[in-house]
Amino acid sequence: MGLHNKLDYQLYIQRENMFLHQPYSNELNFYSAIKNGNIEYIEEMKRKYSDYKNSDYKNSGKGILSKEPLQNEKYHFVINAALITRNCIEGGLPQEKAYTLSDLYIQEMDTLHNIEDIQELNDKMVYDFTMHMRELRTGKIVSHHIKRCIEYIYNNLHIPLTIDKISSYMGLNPSYLSTLFKKETGSTIHVFIQAARLDTAANMLKNTKYPYAAISNTLCFSSQSHFTKLFRERTGLTPREYRLKYNLT
Repeated sequence: MGLHNKLDYQLYIQRENMFLHQPYSNELNFYSAIKNGNIEYIEEMKRKYSDYKNSDYKNSGKGILSKEPLQNEKYHFVINAALITRNCIEGGLPQEKAYTLSDLYIQEMDTLHNIEDIQELNDKMVYDFTMHMRELRTGKIVSHHIKRCIEYIYNNLHIPLTIDKISSYMGLNPSYLSTLFKKETGSTIHVFIQAARLDTAANMLKNTKYPYAAISNTLCFSSQSHFTKLFRERTGLTPREYRLKYNLT
């Protein structure tokens, strides 16, 4: 049976058995959360998918890379480690640190002999990388208030953000928060949010095939033309030019 015939057959079998891979948007949200140090999202996902013993392995949303369940889990662990490492390097984690951390987790995984232990190690790896990214995002900031502020911004790039909304969340006076933020980061809150959205847009252009309008809307730019203008000012390229140059998908 040729490769294309095998593909058609496999798709048919999966439909018949109600097997579906997880939506790509879920994967994108997951790796974006790690890259942004969004530990709250990661913990929420862990609570949602933590019942290993009662889960239906066939319908877990994972691809079948091996007919042997333990080997299948190991393959997925290695793929997950590679994708996390790539995303964290793009997010600013030093390359050598990211690769070494990944290698250590893969080496530890290779000594394990049951699926639950591998899944628990995977949770530990995800948490570890996410915490490294959170520390990277806030490590140069002294004030607890500004650390919380930056975490809130990165966790909410998909909704409209104003100084009033952020200060209300923080329980601080807007003027005081603005002054403190500028003092400790050297940037206004507005400029910081805009830069964070543009950096996230750049990662989406490199790692997804989302339409330009969808990226603009998702990151709350006022219009696609405004997004294009700001993106060109920051990178020297339009979103289309940037995707053509850097897209690796």
